[in-house]
Amino acid sequence: MGKIFVLGIDGAFPEYIFGEWLDDLPNIKKMVKEGSYAKLNSTIPPLSVTAWSSIYTGKSPADTGIFEYIYRKNNSYDDIHVVTSKNLKEKSIWEIASEHGKKSIVCYLNLTWPIKPFNGWMVSDSIFGSEKDKDSCVYPHELKKELENFLGEIPPLDIASFRDFTKEEIVEEVYKLTEKHINLMKYMLKNKTWDLFFGVIGMSDRMNHTFWKYMDKKHRKYDPNSKFKNTLMDFYKFLDIKIGEFIDLLDENVKIIVLSDHGITRMHNRINLTDWLIKNKYMVLKESVKEKCKFNPKMVDWEKTRVFAIGAYEGQIFINLENREPKGIVKKEEYGKLIEELTIKLKKILGDDGKELNTKVFIKKINYDGKMIAEAPDMIIYFDSLEYGCNTSLIGNETLWSPSTAKGSDDATHSQQGIFIMKDNKIRNKNVGEVNVIDVAPTILNSLGLEIPNDLMGKVIE
Repeated sequence: MGKIFVLGIDGAFPEYIFGEWLDDLPNIKKMVKEGSYAKLNSTIPPLSVTAWSSIYTGKSPADTGIFEYIYRKNNSYDDIHVVTSKNLKEKSIWEIASEHGKKSIVCYLNLTWPIKPFNGWMVSDSIFGSEKDKDSCVYPHELKKELENFLGEIPPLDIASFRDFTKEEIVEEVYKLTEKHINLMKYMLKNKTWDLFFGVIGMSDRMNHTFWKYMDKKHRKYDPNSKFKNTLMDFYKFLDIKIGEFIDLLDENVKIIVLSDHGITRMHNRINLTDWLIKNKYMVLKESVKEKCKFNPKMVDWEKTRVFAIGAYEGQIFINLENREPKGIVKKEEYGKLIEELTIKLKKILGDDGKELNTKVFIKKINYDGKMIAEAPDMIIYFDSLEYGCNTSLIGNETLWSPSTAKGSDDATHSQQGIFIMKDNKIRNKNVGEVNVIDVAPTILNSLGLEIPNDLMGKVIE
C-alpha cells in the first residue's frame, strides 16, 4: 500500500464546487474526472470541531462526545470550558497508523491541542494566545525551531478578532494567512518522511461566512451590484491553484483525498431561543431584564427552570433534569412528555416574515446512540433547515428574531453536506452520490493497508 494525501477545505460546499464553478477550478475538475467524488454528509450538528473529530476518528459525536466548542464540567450551569483534545478519548487515524509503524504529518486540524505524542509531525490547532501555548502547538518540540527558521514564525490557526476588520482587510488577512499555512504544509511534504499527510485549510470558513451573501441570489441580502460578488469564487480559484501546487509535489501513486467537514448555506435571521424559553416559562430569571443584555447563567432561577439552551447556528436544548443537573427539577417520568411538547411548539415558530419554517428536531434518545450519549444535548433544533440560526447569548431582544449573538452577526451558516473527492488511479469520473463523515477514517486506514478497528461504524469508500 502507498501513501495517502488528505487536504481539508473547511466548509467547502458541493453546490457550486461540483456545479457552476467547476470549469473555473481546473485542478479540482481534473481530480473529479480522474477519480471519484461525492457529497459528504456531515455530523449532527455540522460544526467544524464536531465534524473533523468524527472524520479523523471514524466515530459519531455520540461516541466522541464532541457536540460543541464548549462543554459543561460536571453538568454545571456556569462552569463552562472550551473543548480540547483532552475531551476526545477516541483514537485518531494517525495514532492508529503510528501503532503500525506508519509516519504521519498533521497540520491545523481541530481538536489536536494539547498534542498527544505519535509517530510523526504536527502543527496543532491551539487557539490560545500565550507564549507557553504557542510553544506547545508543534510536535516534536525541535520542529518548532526548524519551521521558524524557514517561515520566520509558526503561523497561527486563525485571525484574531476578524469581525472587527473591514471586508477588504478580511480578504487581505485571509490570503496572507492561508499562504503561510500552505507554505508550512508544502515544507513538511518536501522535508519529512510520511505515509499519511492530513492538513486543513481553515480560512475558507472565514471567507464563506463573510462573503456568501454577495454571491447567493436566494439570500435576502444579495446585491447583484456588490463589488464583493466574486470575492468568494476568487478565493476558491486561489485554493484550486494551491491544490495544483500540492499535487505537483506528490508521486503519481499517492492517493489524494480533498474533502470538507460541512457545507455553507444562507442564513436570513436568528431565532432568539433563550428569550423564547423565558417567554414560554420554560426558563425563569431571578429578575426580569428591561433591555437587551448578555445572558449569564447566574441570572437564572434554576429551581424554577425546566429548559435551557446553547448554540448560534443550531439550537442545543438541555432539560434541567432531576439527579443530573445540580438543581434539576424535571422528573424522569416527565422527560418524554416535555420533549414532545417542546418539539411541537418549536416547529410552530414562524419566520420574521410570518411564513412557516421547515424546522427539524433531533432527539437524544431517538437520533443518537453511543458510549458518550450522556454528553449529548437532549434536543438539537435546525430552524428552517439551518437557514435561520439561533441566538442564545443575548436576551431582552425586542422581537423573537434578530441577526446577532453576543459575538456578532453572520449571513451564512453551516449546511449538512460538504465535498469528498478521491483520486487513486483506479476509478475515473465516478459520482459516488453521498458518503458519510464516519466513512473517511476506514477509507484512509484501508489505503494504508491497515486493519480497520471493529468499533469503526463507517464503511470503506470504494
